[in-house]
Amino acid sequence: MLEQVIASHFDYTEMSKRALAANWTPLTAVERTEFVELFKSFLSDRYAEKIEGYSGEQVHYLSERIEGNYAEVRTELRSSKVEIPMDYRLHGKDGTWHAYDIIVDGVSLVKNYRSQFDKIIHSDSYNELVKRLRNRTVAEEKKDPR
Repeated sequence: MLEQVIASHFDYTEMSKRALAANWTPLTAVERTEFVELFKSFLSDRYAEKIEGYSGEQVHYLSERIEGNYAEVRTELRSSKVEIPMDYRLHGKDGTWHAYDIIVDGVSLVKNYRSQFDKIIHSDSYNELVKRLRNRTVAEEKKDPR
């Protein structure tokens, strides 16, 4: 249920396009569709656990800025122990705002994955990235010295 609610507010295609950057352009329509689904599943697996683990934290709205078809909503996740800034970057699509990036404590989710994906594609291949997304192991794998 959590995944369905989140998916309705996020534009995974836009997130995927931005995370792959120039590596998106040469992909076929089929490859793009596959990548979006793999990235969506990867993010769901990786972050659903963290979201469900929040207890006692509250999200506080700070401000919003709209420029044309783009917006940024600034929030803060607060508990008795921490205050974590969480900013959402959105774009208008089909008359509704959809998030395409989250900046947590100054770190962009899209830029973070763009850096990791680019490194994997350049050191190995796009197919290796897809394999790792399928296996949910995007982080640099340790090479066996044998």
